[in-house]
Parts: sequence; structure tokens; C-alpha cells
Amino acid sequence: MHFDDSPLNYSCIKNGNISKAQRRKSLKRDGGRQTAMKLPQPSKSAIYFILTFGLFLCARPVEVNIKETVIFPCNETCNGQLLWTFETDNEELDVLKCDQNACTEGDSFKYRASFKPGALSPTLYPVLYNDEGLYVAYCNAVFLCQFHLKVLVPATVSASVNSNITLHCYARTKKQVADDTVNVLWKKDDQIVFQVKNGITTYGPGFKGRASVSLPHYKDGDLSLNIHGVTTSDQGLFRCYHGDTDEHGYPGAVSLNVIAGQNFYAKTSDDLHLDLFGSDRVKVTFTSHMAEALVCDVTGSYSMCSPDYSNRVSVTKGFLVVHDVTSSDTGTFIVRDETGEVVGVHTVTVEGVPRRRYFIPVSVVSVFAVICVCLIVGWRCHRQSQAQQYRCSYNTIQSGVEILREPACIGLSQQETEPEPEVRARTPVEETMPETVRTTEKQDDTEEYITTGNGFEETIWEY
Repeated sequence: MHFDDSPLNYSCIKNGNISKAQRRKSLKRDGGRQTAMKLPQPSKSAIYFILTFGLFLCARPVEVNIKETVIFPCNETCNGQLLWTFETDNEELDVLKCDQNACTEGDSFKYRASFKPGALSPTLYPVLYNDEGLYVAYCNAVFLCQFHLKVLVPATVSASVNSNITLHCYARTKKQVADDTVNVLWKKDDQIVFQVKNGITTYGPGFKGRASVSLPHYKDGDLSLNIHGVTTSDQGLFRCYHGDTDEHGYPGAVSLNVIAGQNFYAKTSDDLHLDLFGSDRVKVTFTSHMAEALVCDVTGSYSMCSPDYSNRVSVTKGFLVVHDVTSSDTGTFIVRDETGEVVGVHTVTVEGVPRRRYFIPVSVVSVFAVICVCLIVGWRCHRQSQAQQYRCSYNTIQSGVEILREPACIGLSQQETEPEPEVRARTPVEETMPETVRTTEKQDDTEEYITTGNGFEETIWEY
């Protein structure tokens, strides 16, 4: 809500006091209906127009955003019947009508207009767009005070911390104007942010070197405010004015929402410090894999946390500290104020691979081990197969030797081959291995050679 404390307004109100009182005395009220005393029609219309237009110009301006609360600060006193009215070019309605006992709201302001005990300043909530107009107070039909309410529909823009932002505002300015006659004003919460007047530039606290308006663009009707290095304290409602009478630009107000985005990289078992950005009451949530879960509701230094975080969260000097982080804390922590606006976004990455990611290297090692075991088993089987084959070959050779021994007696008579029972045959056999030739001499000087397939040769001597 914004007030314009101009000296001209008070003089107008004082002069308007008499005129308005005289006009009100000429009106009769009956059950909320107004019937004017008979006057010549031209004179009544002319006087009513002049009075209404004059009061409209002299009324104290009050600005408020749509759907917000407005208070009309009337510091007068009244010991009789108090009446607040709402007036526009098209209609005149009762807002509040009070006597010594109770107050009654007008039909168009029912359940929205009220008084604080012992005060004459009415409160209106929520403000509607068509509430814009002139609000006048009378005590026993005598004028007390008046206000002109202007309802603003602010544009909302969002910016992250340390970013640059432009708050747009436009007006019908002169195309040919000297730089030293430019008059542009930006305010935030009724405090000056940036002003150029008669060639002199003025900055509000914390905006020097960060706020600017382009003078060449001003001549094109562009009053936009440029803010460099946005901070969390920049969040709020900005209004732009221009000209000698501080006329509103369009849109009349711009709401800046600052999102404090930070990136954190932590190791397992570290402590994580999340900035709450000075908010007295916030809600912190955690988002991972598209699912958002409550972490804590924080009020001052007190926190109420979910079971997953209650044993490892604390609040210290405006920071929410998460102790002993794990890989499951990788995600986004979002800080919202009590109105639900996002004031901080913390993206957290915890170093260390989650357990499920070990599946790939373990699988590779397992396959490699299986291959090694198979190779070892195959090599041993191959060695055993070679040994078995060698033994089989040796047995085959031995069998061949036995077979070859039997034909060595072929051609001899049965008497020579079968020894006599009484006389034991003397058959001296000498084997020399690995000599390749063995010789047996007979009495008849006959030698017989037997050669085996393995290089063994055997000679049998017979007598």
C-alpha cells in the first residue's frame, strides 16, 4: 500500500471540506437511497461535476495490489453517525455506516470492509479491481477525509541470485526531450531504488552501481529498470513513475521473486549447510526422481522434521544442517516461505556411487573369474588327456612286443618247442635296454633279429 504525502492534497482537502459538507447538507438520506433537493437541473449538474472532479483531484492517493489489504488512515474523530462512501463517475455506494452501537457494510462491501476498535480508518480486504475510486468519510454529514484508491495488477518476474534482470515499464513520454529534463523514478516498498531528476541520479541503499535506466530508451517510452547481481534482499514490489507529477507507468507495479539457487558437492558422511535466506518461517522439501517429500518445517531456530531427517537435522544461524549425508541425499532441496513462494533451491550431489551401481563392475569381475577357472580346468584336462594317451600308447607297444614274441619259434619242430619233462630247457635271455639290437647266437651260427615298432629289437638265443 502506497500513500502520496503531497502538501497540495491537504490544502485541497481543507477547501474540499467546506464544499463537500455543503453538498452533503443538500442531500437527504432515506434507507440508503439518496434524493437531492430540487435545484435547477443545469446548476446541479455543473456544481456536482465541479465538486466531484475537484475532490477527485485533491484526494489523497492510495495504491494497493489486487487481492491485498488496504487501510484508509483517517485521523479525525467522530461522536455521531459515521459514513464511508465509494464514488466513481458512474455510481455512489455506501461502504460502512456506523452509529454508537454497530456498523453496517454496504451490499457491495459486505464481509470485506471493517473497522478496528476505536479507529475511524476502515480496512478493506480483499481488494477487487473495480474497488478503484474515491472513498470519502463523513461524520453527521460533515466531511472528514477522502482517499483515491488505485488498484494495481502487478507483473511477476523471477530471477536467481547473482543473475541480471530487467523490470519492464512503459509510458507515453516526449520523443524530443533534453537529458537534463528527464524525470523517472523507481521505488521498492515505498523506498527509492533509482531516480533521475533534472540530470541528477539518485540511488537507493544497496542499488548504487547495480540499478540503471537507459535514457535513450526513455525517449522511446521505455522506463525499464535494469538490476545487476540480484540478491535475496531485492525481492519485493517495484513501481515506476515518470514526469513532474510522478505519473504511473505501465504496468504500475512489478513483483520480483528471487530464487536463490546453489549447487553443493559433498562426500559421504559430510555435513550439508542449506541457507534459509533469512526467512523466519520456511518449509524445506526434497525432490529426487520426480517425487517431492517434506524435510522440515522451520520456524526460527525450531524445526519439525519428517522421520527420515529428525535424527540428523539441526538449525544453526539461519542454516538447515543435514548431518552425515549419504548417496540417497543426492537431489534438490527447495526452500519455500510461508506464502509458498520459492526462496531457495539447493542442488546437492553426494560423491560416492550408490550400491546398485556396483552391479556392472562386479559382473565384469565375475565373468573374468569364470573364464580363468574354465581355462585352468581345460588346461589340466588337456594335460591329463595327453598323459592318458601316452600311457595307452605305451601299453599298445608292450602288447605289440608280446605278440611279436610268439612267431619267433615258427619253423621249429614240436620237440624243439616243447621241452622234455625230465630236462628243463635252458633259455638264457639277455635284454639290454634301451639298446636297439640284441643278438642271439645259435650253435649253427644262425642269428635272428626281431625289430619292434618302438625301436626295440630282441634277439633270442636257443640251444
